[in-house]
Amino acid sequence: MKQSKKWIALALVCSQFLTTIPASAALVGPEDATESTPTEEQSPATPEDQESQPSETPEETPTEPVNPPVEEGPAVPEVPEETPEEPKPAPKPENPAPVDPPKEETKPAPTTKPDQSTNQDATPEPVQPAPVENQGPSLPELSESTPAESNQSATIEVTPVKETWDFIKEIGEDARKIGLKEDLYGSVMIAQAILESASGQSKLSQAPYHNLFGIKGTYEGKGVTFKTQEDDGSGNLYTIDATFRQYEDYEATFKDYAKLLKEGLAHDDDFYKGTWKSETESYEDATEFLTGRYATDTQYGEKLNALIEAYALTSYDKEKAELPEGNKEMIHPVSNPVVSSSFGPRGGGFHRGVDFAAPLGTPIFASLAGTVIRSEYHSSWGNYVAIEHENGLTTLYAHNNQNLVTVGQTVEQGEIIASMGSTGNSTGPHLHFEVSLSPSLAQDQLIDPMTVLPK
Repeated sequence: MKQSKKWIALALVCSQFLTTIPASAALVGPEDATESTPTEEQSPATPEDQESQPSETPEETPTEPVNPPVEEGPAVPEVPEETPEEPKPAPKPENPAPVDPPKEETKPAPTTKPDQSTNQDATPEPVQPAPVENQGPSLPELSESTPAESNQSATIEVTPVKETWDFIKEIGEDARKIGLKEDLYGSVMIAQAILESASGQSKLSQAPYHNLFGIKGTYEGKGVTFKTQEDDGSGNLYTIDATFRQYEDYEATFKDYAKLLKEGLAHDDDFYKGTWKSETESYEDATEFLTGRYATDTQYGEKLNALIEAYALTSYDKEKAELPEGNKEMIHPVSNPVVSSSFGPRGGGFHRGVDFAAPLGTPIFASLAGTVIRSEYHSSWGNYVAIEHENGLTTLYAHNNQNLVTVGQTVEQGEIIASMGSTGNSTGPHLHFEVSLSPSLAQDQLIDPMTVLPK
């Protein structure tokens, strides 16, 4: 009896336990639960299941509580966990910060291998932090270009200025004399001196050092130390302390520089042979040869050429033309001359002659007897006359109101050849008067008319 009661009690307990199990749970396996996901079970059960079923990664599912499927929940948060790790995986999290700074620091690193090392004592780089290549009085920057890649296709233009003209007058005859003696281009040496010394404005080029070319080392036991900027050949500048040669005057610096070009370097006597007149056809060949040898600036030759053209330096490549006899006998081309503009630098350009102001129609005289070689109109000169004289000079008379002579005509000194006007590029009645050493009337052949006219 007691035993039957025990069985009855056990049966009641089992029946109560079975009634607490949901029918869906008894019929669906654990792998299929996510696919069936009956709505009656999920809405009330999801919050409770997240606490009671740790196997379903309850910490992940709160990111997307709208999607109840248990196994889809962890799949979603795994994506954001991986995305931050892709740019900085295990070996990279610490690298991104230090990687960029070294890249910026490596830019000046190539400065450890400057091309100037091949030049030994002949380093043409600027002496002072003020960059010689960016000198204000001579070259406008490309912008400079100065940048090397764009510099190659850019056109370098030079605007003549008085400071540089004065500097050329100071050093020009030394360059001419030594260039002619040593088979070198005086024009190129002058252009280099302008470029390397900033038209004589650098401290190294001035007294008591007189070093125009930035040559390093000592000269007759004398030298001076300056900070200087070097170019690594890629446009990167770096500063070093260097000893430069000291000279007693500009003639000495030209002599020493000519010796360098003629004797070369210790390891190569012909290192600068391509700059000699006898080895070249023109000064352009010499300037091109210097580029990359005397200076790492990829536009070095172009800058020298621009300076030579702007300042008509080719006149220093030949003997100085002695003024022909009889020049003192020249007369002024107008009566009671009043000079309104002189020869040389004017504004941002160069004035080829002397201007004499007078009223419209004033007679213009031939300064010397000669033969008319031009009598025509020019867009700048307007009506002009050019006369070639027996002593080798040629005179030009421009902005005339009317030309009164023709080509081939022989005129006497003092003969009226034109009347004063304001034709061509002129702002009022005046005579523009030029004196040239040759009939070409090239700028490098011009001389100051006031040096041959009566005082």
